Amino acid sequence: MDELREQDRRLHQAIVHHQEGRLAEAEGGYLALLAQFPDDPDLLHFLGMLRAQQRRLDEGIALIRRSLERAPENAHAWNNLGNVLASDNQEEEAVGAYLRAINLDIEIGQAWQNLGSAIGRSGNPKKAIALFSRIIETTPGLVTAYEALGRVLRVMGLKDEAVAVYRRWLELEPDRATAQHLLAANSGQGVPDRAADSYMVELFDHFSKDFDEKLAKLGYSAPALLVERLRADVGDSAPLAHVLDAGCGTGLCAPLLRPFCTRLTGVDLSPGMLEKAQARGGYDELVASELCAYMRTKGARFDAVISADTLVYFGALEEAMAAAKHCLKPGGRLTFTVEALPQDDEDHAIQHHGRFAHSEKYLRRCLEQAGFTEPSIDRVILRKEMGKDVHGLAVLTRAR
Repeated sequence: MDELREQDRRLHQAIVHHQEGRLAEAEGGYLALLAQFPDDPDLLHFLGMLRAQQRRLDEGIALIRRSLERAPENAHAWNNLGNVLASDNQEEEAVGAYLRAINLDIEIGQAWQNLGSAIGRSGNPKKAIALFSRIIETTPGLVTAYEALGRVLRVMGLKDEAVAVYRRWLELEPDRATAQHLLAANSGQGVPDRAADSYMVELFDHFSKDFDEKLAKLGYSAPALLVERLRADVGDSAPLAHVLDAGCGTGLCAPLLRPFCTRLTGVDLSPGMLEKAQARGGYDELVASELCAYMRTKGARFDAVISADTLVYFGALEEAMAAAKHCLKPGGRLTFTVEALPQDDEDHAIQHHGRFAHSEKYLRRCLEQAGFTEPSIDRVILRKEMGKDVHGLAVLTRAR
């Protein structure tokens, strides 16, 4: 009995280390216990999850499977196995694991959500719609299901159905920024000139955990496209004295910019993103602020401003262009990307996913009005989304 209590105490301590992100201590605790209790299903399960966090996916999968051989009724372990399999791009196997979890405990809402996501990625969105709809009817308080269902409906072009979902979501959470923004984007009613700060923080704090990994899978190229253009324009002259990364996110531009600037500042609204940028390194200063407000306070300070895929959350760009001009030295460079409207028959338009697209003629007019020289604007591919190219515009100009 005393031995069991001691085992429980040590396991609890290892789990606390794990939850607090102290993976080395957690690993040591799990391994020491497994040396004594090699067939304990909880130990195998927890160590498997830790290995998955360490990106040792094969080991993680094998350990969780060993755990399930000994405790096949553990619905949460089946759900976690599905998550690790999905991380390893084993979608069909992940679907099977989620189904095992649901068959054992139909009330596990997270397993339903994960199953719907896996089916959606595997190319059968109708099944995902049916699954998410069932979650909403059986567990109406699971608000993440509303976002997931709305996303699948949008992708399928079922805007009216998506609007209905967002309205139901807002009945549960009237102040939820994401639901408000996506309802406006898909209904066409109350579309803002730019995404609200609260929506941006909510969106990117959520994405910050695995933002880089997701973008890598999509072939994201905006930082490289912009830095290549900026570096070609700078040429062999002295390094830029001070560069602003406006909407720096997790800091993807930093390692590309650092070799040819003396000082690099990053600004972003999302604390989660700034934490990732800090860990990446390369910045002399990171600031939590809305970028227009920040630029308006920095008169003629920067030699260049770079903004990779941040202005896609702005419809009207007049304020952003004026703020960028204000913070640049005379002759300072501005380079940024936006998503491209297929035709130049309107200035900008919000898209079903909540981002804005812009026309080239509108960009030229905004830049001229703000006091920039004739810009270089190139049509580019920013990334892939749902297997399709996302077309964008890469801009480079100078302040007069």
